Amino acid sequence: MSLTLIVLALTLVVVLLLARRRRRTHRPAALLAGPPGGIPAFRIVTLGLQGSGKTLLLTGIYRRLQTPGDRGFYLRVPHEQLIELNRWYRTAADVHEEWPRGTTRGELRQFEFSVMADVGGAAEPVVKLGYLEYPGELLTDPDAPGSTAQATLLQAIAGADALVGIIDGFRLLQAEQGDRRGALMLEASLDAMINAMLPVRSPIVFVITKWDLLDHLHPDENERLRIVRDRLMATPGFADLVKVHSARRIVRLIPVTAVGHDFAVFSGGTVRKKPDGRFRPGNVEAALSVVVPDILRQTELALDRATRAELLAAAQRRMRMGPAEALRTLGSHFTAHAVRVLASAVGAGVIAESGLMLLLDTLRPQDDPAERGARLARLGEADRLAEHYVQARRRVVGELQRQVAVLEAKLPVSRLGGDRWGDW
Repeated sequence: MSLTLIVLALTLVVVLLLARRRRRTHRPAALLAGPPGGIPAFRIVTLGLQGSGKTLLLTGIYRRLQTPGDRGFYLRVPHEQLIELNRWYRTAADVHEEWPRGTTRGELRQFEFSVMADVGGAAEPVVKLGYLEYPGELLTDPDAPGSTAQATLLQAIAGADALVGIIDGFRLLQAEQGDRRGALMLEASLDAMINAMLPVRSPIVFVITKWDLLDHLHPDENERLRIVRDRLMATPGFADLVKVHSARRIVRLIPVTAVGHDFAVFSGGTVRKKPDGRFRPGNVEAALSVVVPDILRQTELALDRATRAELLAAAQRRMRMGPAEALRTLGSHFTAHAVRVLASAVGAGVIAESGLMLLLDTLRPQDDPAERGARLARLGEADRLAEHYVQARRRVVGELQRQVAVLEAKLPVSRLGGDRWGDW
């Protein structure tokens, strides 16, 4: 009797273990807590003197990109930063108010833009852009005793994924009119940018603010930009900076107006708001839109043929295996090798795993909707969500690349130097 009970007990244990194993086998994969490889994050630092328009540029960028429009993506910021940006906008757009104050000495502000896109029917962040706002005097004046603001700024410049040099259109106007002080201020700002930008390995962009003040130079915007470009290239040191960087990265010159072409006027030596002016910022989003495509393009150009082939093979594997599984099987050798190559080339945020995933996403060949649907049907739950993230990131990068192409078609002289877009 006791033997029978023992046999029954053992049988029951075996049955329970088999049932438990079966339940584990059919348990669905856990959902990802975010995109495969994490959210790619890039750090942007603007270089400009006090009053050059850094704050208004930042405000204009957010105002233009806070809704998706026909782009398929939009920007979102933390609520406390949204309040600050809206306050700057109201002050700038109100003709009865003075211009918004710039950043005070010692004040460093980090804004974080989340690029939001549709991921499987929900708006999710697919790329993050950090934007540092700081007082312009830190570029030209000695730091206050005991202050670490200047050291923090220099560290941020060295670690930036992209640098945006602000060229004040008001100083260009003064120089064009023969104002000696204005010409000296323009030269001082260019000197500060040259010193900061010359040793970096990240893409650089020059933005001409207050572009509306230079409308009189020529009715055609591209010719107007050519006139300003020629003047800048004749400035000692600036042409050398462009030449050095053009050998291995993209250099752009983008004109923007944060208020529009019918809102402000130069009168009595100052820029005043028109009583009946229309506040319509122009081209401000281009200063931000070029950043991610330029970083990715520079990364491509920096890779040797073997590493490019390795990246393309990894992109192909991601298509066959699904993004989450491919991420798990990239392998330490590939990741370490790619990081070493990218570190020697760009040395910034793109070498992180999340940046590497974004590059892999852009290298994957396009597939038609039917093939994509069939692949999604074969994937597990986690991989399907990961695939939605991949597709969202590709759409965002594709739209940013399209905006770059539109900019270059409209303003061909905006490309100061660097390899042009194209296939490997």
